[in-house]
Amino acid sequence: MRWPISAAVPRSLVFVAFLAAALSSAASECRANEPPLDFGRDLRWFEKVAELGNVEAQYRLGLIFEQGIKVPRDAKKARYWYRRAAEQNHGAAQFRLATLLQNGIGGLADPVGAAQWYRAAADKGLAPARYNLALMLDRGLGVEADPYAAALLYELAARNGIGSAAAGLGLLYLEGRGVAADRVLALAWLTIAADSGVSGAAAVRDDLLATLNEAERARLAAEIKALGG
Repeated sequence: MRWPISAAVPRSLVFVAFLAAALSSAASECRANEPPLDFGRDLRWFEKVAELGNVEAQYRLGLIFEQGIKVPRDAKKARYWYRRAAEQNHGAAQFRLATLLQNGIGGLADPVGAAQWYRAAADKGLAPARYNLALMLDRGLGVEADPYAAALLYELAARNGIGSAAAGLGLLYLEGRGVAADRVLALAWLTIAADSGVSGAAAVRDDLLATLNEAERARLAAEIKALGG
Protein backbone atom coordinates (compact mmCIF):
# COMPACT_ATOMS: atom_id res chain seq x y z
CA MET A 1 0.00 0.00 0.00
CA ARG A 2 1.37 3.39 -0.96
CA TRP A 3 1.80 5.68 2.01
CA PRO A 4 -0.21 8.95 1.76
CA ILE A 5 2.65 11.43 1.82
CA SER A 6 0.70 14.67 1.55
CA ALA A 7 -1.62 13.80 4.43
CA ALA A 8 1.02 12.71 6.92
CA VAL A 9 4.02 14.76 5.85
CA PRO A 10 2.89 18.11 4.45
CA ARG A 11 6.35 19.66 4.54
CA SER A 12 7.67 16.83 2.37
CA LEU A 13 6.05 18.57 -0.58
CA VAL A 14 8.56 21.37 -0.13
CA PHE A 15 11.39 18.87 -0.33
CA VAL A 16 9.86 17.11 -3.34
CA ALA A 17 9.72 20.48 -5.10
CA PHE A 18 13.32 21.14 -4.12
CA LEU A 19 14.45 17.80 -5.52
CA ALA A 20 12.47 18.30 -8.71
CA ALA A 21 14.29 21.58 -9.27
CA ALA A 22 17.60 19.84 -8.73
CA LEU A 23 16.65 17.13 -11.21
CA SER A 24 15.67 19.56 -13.95
CA SER A 25 18.89 21.53 -13.53
CA ALA A 26 21.01 18.39 -14.08
CA ALA A 27 22.74 18.75 -10.72
CA SER A 28 25.82 20.32 -12.25
CA GLU A 29 27.09 21.11 -8.74
CA CYS A 30 27.94 17.46 -8.32
CA ARG A 31 31.29 17.06 -10.02
CA ALA A 32 34.11 14.59 -9.90
CA ASN A 33 36.71 15.68 -7.36
CA GLU A 34 39.65 17.29 -9.06
CA PRO A 35 42.91 18.65 -7.65
CA PRO A 36 43.59 22.31 -8.47
CA LEU A 37 44.87 22.52 -12.01
CA ASP A 38 48.31 24.09 -12.15
CA PHE A 39 49.90 23.46 -15.50
CA GLY A 40 53.55 24.47 -15.57
CA ARG A 41 53.77 24.41 -19.35
CA ASP A 42 52.21 26.84 -21.79
CA LEU A 43 48.93 26.24 -23.56
CA ARG A 44 50.64 25.49 -26.88
CA TRP A 45 52.42 22.53 -25.29
CA PHE A 46 49.12 21.10 -24.04
CA GLU A 47 47.47 21.59 -27.41
CA LYS A 48 50.35 19.96 -29.26
CA VAL A 49 50.36 16.91 -26.98
CA ALA A 50 46.56 16.72 -27.05
CA GLU A 51 46.48 16.81 -30.84
CA LEU A 52 48.89 13.86 -30.83
CA GLY A 53 46.25 11.92 -28.90
CA ASN A 54 47.38 12.19 -25.27
CA VAL A 55 44.15 11.65 -23.38
CA GLU A 56 45.22 13.38 -20.17
CA ALA A 57 46.31 16.49 -22.09
CA GLN A 58 42.95 16.49 -23.88
CA TYR A 59 41.11 16.27 -20.58
CA ARG A 60 43.20 19.01 -19.01
CA LEU A 61 42.60 21.27 -21.98
CA GLY A 62 38.89 20.77 -21.38
CA LEU A 63 39.37 21.87 -17.79
CA ILE A 64 41.49 24.84 -18.83
CA PHE A 65 38.84 26.14 -21.23
CA GLU A 66 35.86 25.31 -19.03
CA GLN A 67 37.32 27.01 -15.97
CA GLY A 68 39.15 29.80 -17.75
CA ILE A 69 42.55 28.93 -16.28
CA LYS A 70 45.00 31.51 -17.64
CA VAL A 71 42.81 31.79 -20.75
CA PRO A 72 39.31 33.19 -21.41
CA ARG A 73 36.55 30.70 -20.68
CA ASP A 74 35.47 28.89 -23.81
CA ALA A 75 32.81 26.24 -23.23
CA LYS A 76 32.75 25.27 -26.90
CA LYS A 77 36.45 24.37 -26.82
CA ALA A 78 35.93 22.66 -23.47
CA ARG A 79 33.26 20.46 -25.05
CA TYR A 80 35.56 19.66 -27.94
CA TRP A 81 38.47 18.55 -25.77
CA TYR A 82 36.31 16.70 -23.26
CA ARG A 83 34.75 14.79 -26.14
CA ARG A 84 38.16 13.89 -27.54
CA ALA A 85 39.18 12.51 -24.13
CA ALA A 86 35.78 10.92 -23.49
CA GLU A 87 36.03 9.01 -26.75
CA GLN A 88 39.28 7.58 -25.41
CA ASN A 89 37.41 6.29 -22.36
CA HIS A 90 38.52 8.96 -19.86
CA GLY A 91 35.91 8.76 -17.08
CA ALA A 92 36.21 12.28 -15.68
CA ALA A 93 36.07 13.73 -19.20
CA GLN A 94 32.94 11.69 -19.88
CA PHE A 95 31.38 13.11 -16.73
CA ARG A 96 32.27 16.71 -17.49
CA LEU A 97 31.17 16.42 -21.11
CA ALA A 98 27.83 15.08 -19.89
CA THR A 99 27.31 18.08 -17.57
CA LEU A 100 27.95 20.50 -20.44
CA LEU A 101 25.58 18.60 -22.72
CA GLN A 102 22.89 18.39 -20.05
CA ASN A 103 23.06 22.11 -19.28
CA GLY A 104 23.44 23.31 -22.86
CA ILE A 105 26.81 24.92 -22.12
CA GLY A 106 29.05 25.43 -25.11
CA GLY A 107 26.36 24.34 -27.55
CA LEU A 108 22.85 22.96 -27.73
CA ALA A 109 21.52 20.94 -24.81
CA ASP A 110 21.60 17.21 -25.50
CA PRO A 111 20.00 15.23 -22.67
CA VAL A 112 20.22 11.96 -24.63
CA GLY A 113 23.95 12.41 -25.17
CA ALA A 114 24.37 13.54 -21.56
CA ALA A 115 22.72 10.36 -20.28
CA GLN A 116 24.96 8.22 -22.49
CA TRP A 117 28.14 9.86 -21.20
CA TYR A 118 26.93 9.78 -17.60
CA ARG A 119 26.36 6.06 -18.04
CA ALA A 120 29.87 5.56 -19.40
CA ALA A 121 31.36 7.43 -16.44
CA ALA A 122 29.03 5.69 -13.98
CA ASP A 123 30.19 2.32 -15.28
CA LYS A 124 33.70 3.34 -14.22
CA GLY A 125 32.50 3.93 -10.67
CA LEU A 126 32.31 7.75 -10.62
CA ALA A 127 29.81 8.50 -7.87
CA PRO A 128 28.75 11.92 -9.23
CA ALA A 129 28.01 10.33 -12.60
CA ARG A 130 25.96 7.61 -10.92
CA TYR A 131 23.99 10.29 -9.08
CA ASN A 132 23.34 12.41 -12.16
CA LEU A 133 22.33 9.36 -14.19
CA ALA A 134 20.00 8.33 -11.37
CA LEU A 135 18.38 11.77 -11.52
CA MET A 136 17.78 11.38 -15.24
CA LEU A 137 16.38 7.89 -14.87
CA ASP A 138 14.17 9.06 -12.00
CA ARG A 139 12.64 11.84 -14.08
CA GLY A 140 12.92 10.37 -17.58
CA LEU A 141 15.31 13.07 -18.80
CA GLY A 142 17.08 11.94 -21.96
CA VAL A 143 16.18 8.33 -21.14
CA GLU A 144 13.04 6.34 -20.46
CA ALA A 145 12.08 6.73 -16.81
CA ASP A 146 13.26 3.75 -14.78
CA PRO A 147 12.85 4.27 -11.03
CA TYR A 148 14.22 0.80 -10.27
CA ALA A 149 17.52 1.56 -12.03
CA ALA A 150 17.48 5.01 -10.43
CA ALA A 151 17.20 3.43 -6.99
CA LEU A 152 20.19 1.20 -7.61
CA LEU A 153 22.32 4.14 -8.75
CA TYR A 154 21.12 6.42 -5.97
CA GLU A 155 22.21 3.82 -3.44
CA LEU A 156 25.63 3.35 -5.02
CA ALA A 157 26.18 7.12 -5.06
CA ALA A 158 24.82 7.57 -1.54
CA ARG A 159 27.18 4.91 -0.21
CA ASN A 160 29.98 6.97 -1.75
CA GLY A 161 29.02 10.02 0.28
CA ILE A 162 26.66 11.94 -2.02
CA GLY A 163 23.96 13.25 0.28
CA SER A 164 21.56 14.25 -2.50
CA ALA A 165 21.59 10.64 -3.70
CA ALA A 166 20.49 9.53 -0.23
CA ALA A 167 17.66 12.05 -0.46
CA GLY A 168 16.60 10.77 -3.87
CA LEU A 169 16.59 7.18 -2.63
CA GLY A 170 14.65 8.19 0.46
CA LEU A 171 11.92 9.70 -1.69
CA LEU A 172 11.68 6.56 -3.80
CA TYR A 173 11.14 4.49 -0.64
CA LEU A 174 8.64 7.05 0.59
CA GLU A 175 6.65 6.92 -2.64
CA GLY A 176 7.16 3.23 -3.43
CA ARG A 177 8.63 3.91 -6.87
CA GLY A 178 11.17 1.38 -8.11
CA VAL A 179 11.31 -0.13 -4.63
CA ALA A 180 8.74 -1.42 -2.16
CA ALA A 181 7.31 1.46 -0.14
CA ASP A 182 9.03 1.53 3.25
CA ARG A 183 8.81 4.66 5.36
CA VAL A 184 11.42 3.41 7.84
CA LEU A 185 14.01 2.94 5.10
CA ALA A 186 12.88 6.25 3.59
CA LEU A 187 13.55 7.92 6.90
CA ALA A 188 16.92 6.21 7.29
CA TRP A 189 18.12 7.53 3.94
CA LEU A 190 16.60 10.97 4.51
CA THR A 191 18.40 11.10 7.86
CA ILE A 192 21.69 10.44 6.09
CA ALA A 193 20.80 13.17 3.58
CA ALA A 194 19.97 15.62 6.36
CA ASP A 195 23.21 14.81 8.16
CA SER A 196 25.01 15.55 4.89
CA GLY A 197 23.46 19.00 4.79
CA VAL A 198 20.93 18.44 2.00
CA SER A 199 18.49 21.33 2.07
CA GLY A 200 14.96 20.35 3.07
CA ALA A 201 15.84 16.82 4.16
CA ALA A 202 15.79 17.62 7.89
CA ALA A 203 12.21 18.92 7.72
CA VAL A 204 11.00 15.78 5.97
CA ARG A 205 12.91 13.61 8.43
CA ASP A 206 11.32 15.35 11.40
CA ASP A 207 7.80 15.05 9.98
CA LEU A 208 8.28 11.35 9.25
CA LEU A 209 9.83 10.66 12.62
CA ALA A 210 6.75 12.01 14.37
CA THR A 211 4.61 9.34 12.68
CA LEU A 212 6.65 6.30 13.76
CA ASN A 213 5.60 3.94 16.51
CA GLU A 214 8.03 2.46 19.02
CA ALA A 215 8.80 -0.66 16.99
CA GLU A 216 9.47 1.42 13.88
CA ARG A 217 11.77 3.73 15.82
CA ALA A 218 13.78 0.75 17.02
CA ARG A 219 14.05 -0.55 13.47
CA LEU A 220 15.04 2.91 12.25
CA ALA A 221 17.95 3.06 14.69
CA ALA A 222 19.14 -0.34 13.46
CA GLU A 223 18.82 0.67 9.78
CA ILE A 224 20.76 3.90 10.29
CA LYS A 225 23.49 2.00 12.13
CA ALA A 226 23.67 -0.58 9.35
CA LEU A 227 24.03 2.22 6.80
CA GLY A 228 26.88 3.73 8.77
CA GLY A 229 24.94 6.81 9.81
